[in-house]
Amino acid sequence: MHRPAATLFRIAVALAAVVGIYLSTKDGSFTGALVYFTIQSNVVVAVVFAWAAVATACGAGHPPKWLKGGTTLYIAITGLVYNLVLAGQPFQMTATLSGAWELGNQLVHLVTPIAAAVDWLLFDEHRRFRWANALHWLAYPFGYLAFALIRGALLDRYPYPFLDVNTLGYDGMALNVVIYGGAFWLLGLAMVAVDRALPRNAPAVAVPAVPRVAA
Repeated sequence: MHRPAATLFRIAVALAAVVGIYLSTKDGSFTGALVYFTIQSNVVVAVVFAWAAVATACGAGHPPKWLKGGTTLYIAITGLVYNLVLAGQPFQMTATLSGAWELGNQLVHLVTPIAAAVDWLLFDEHRRFRWANALHWLAYPFGYLAFALIRGALLDRYPYPFLDVNTLGYDGMALNVVIYGGAFWLLGLAMVAVDRALPRNAPAVAVPAVPRVAA
């Protein structure tokens, strides 16, 4: 059901993430840009959606539901935090404002989050998430937090203003962690609630041909 459309759409999402990453990092170092949650989450989207596209085309071997759901949540976090909190603020990732960077910025912060959500709503099989998934999905954001803080302490540079201990102090940074962590958990719960409310929606797989029996 929806197999060709789902395959093409997932290829397009993976390509949007790859092009967005390239345009956002081509004036610098890709490995250096991996410090940003934006780039990491788009890398995850590129890999998982390419996997999902191949699996959809073949009719088997889809990514685990927790991984596909987590990928959708993480790229949604990227889009929401950037567009609601960071847009217009100066920080290291926005230092280069070339025309190519502007296009890449739109791809990684707007196009891929929206496209991933559309894919989840239209093509994923629903009623598969558990309420505990909303908590389990926080493992990666908190792992990223630990990485960013350890790196910041060693290099005295923090990737995002709301994690900058030099400006906020540890108490201010900790308050932000509680606020953002709570918001991400609620977003995960909202995803689970929507998933459980939607029709099951058969996965996009090949429909086997019915053998014809001679009369």
